[in-house]
Amino acid sequence: FLDRASRALEGTRFANVGAPIVPEAFGTAMDDDLGVPQALAVLHDSVRAGNTALDDGAFETAARLREEVLAMTEVLGVNPHSPQWAAKTDGAATAALGTLVQRLIDDRARARDGKDFAAADRIRDELSAAGIVLEDASGSTHWSIG
Repeated sequence: FLDRASRALEGTRFANVGAPIVPEAFGTAMDDDLGVPQALAVLHDSVRAGNTALDDGAFETAARLREEVLAMTEVLGVNPHSPQWAAKTDGAATAALGTLVQRLIDDRARARDGKDFAAADRIRDELSAAGIVLEDASGSTHWSIG
């Protein structure tokens, strides 16, 4: 959700909303003897609501929820944008992976343009089997390892 929201909100007035605020329900759960299961439920609900807001084009709501999710993941120590989680990979390997995935995405786009949906689906399935998640957006495809 965080990466998807950042891409969708880029260039809008909601790109940088302000300081993250932890939702009250999350704070209450954590204050109750570190009620992590309840806190995770609040986090999950916020992610789900954020994805729904993005699907509905409700960017202001999505931006607020993105900030809440960032705050909650920071409290839990699992903020994926935190420097401690930054990949410590070889830059050449990362560039090579990006080149190969982009080549397959381009092949898939050509197959779709040529109405060869079986080939396009096969490419998506091969990438998925390798752990690559594709997200089609207006005129472009984004990928992530997921």
